[in-house]
Amino acid sequence: MGTNVPSHTYLAVRKRDDKVVGVIDLCHHINHPILGTWGGHCGYSVRPSERGKGYAKEMLRLNLQNAKSMGIEKLLITCDIENVASEKVILASGGVYEKTIDIDGGKMKRYWITV
Repeated sequence: MGTNVPSHTYLAVRKRDDKVVGVIDLCHHINHPILGTWGGHCGYSVRPSERGKGYAKEMLRLNLQNAKSMGIEKLLITCDIENVASEKVILASGGVYEKTIDIDGGKMKRYWITV
């Protein structure tokens, strides 16, 4: 993103075959115009062939533990208004809807998760 905010990126590797199934990141803070508005603390992606298998939910669960260990008390996470799968993961992980915002002609939903 070019935000110069410290962050970690984690690969989700399935143990049984050492296959990378996804990636998730965690920004240490969101004191930045982009992150504080629509970027949030964390973003993730699951390999298309591995979607719908619960990996995103497990990746987010583990990342919330990382956030807690860093002292993050509330985590901002966003998703595109049309990304129903990601929204389900966020809601299942304790996400509380705040609002929908307009970004470059698209709409993003903002959620907060208490860590």
